[in-house]
Amino acid sequence: IVIEKLTKNVTAAHLREIFGSFGDIQYVDLPMNRAFMTNRGTAYILYYDPADAEAAIAHMHEAQLDGATLNVSIVLPRRAFSRSPR
Repeated sequence: IVIEKLTKNVTAAHLREIFGSFGDIQYVDLPMNRAFMTNRGTAYILYYDPADAEAAIAHMHEAQLDGATLNVSIVLPRRAFSRSPR
């Protein structure tokens, strides 16, 4: 899943604690702004079970975290694009 509109105070540990209540998390990716050592406002969480991801989206989309309203949605795997014939 992707979580957007995070405040700069949110850490990977916060996300693991909150989103871990919906199921076992395989990993949390919280890209950081190296210049300021703060998150970039977006995080990615991979659950072992897709049903847990759906539960997290159902409960956390438009929920409040650290005063901000979150946008939580599913991330579809990237597909390899074939070149169109000329």
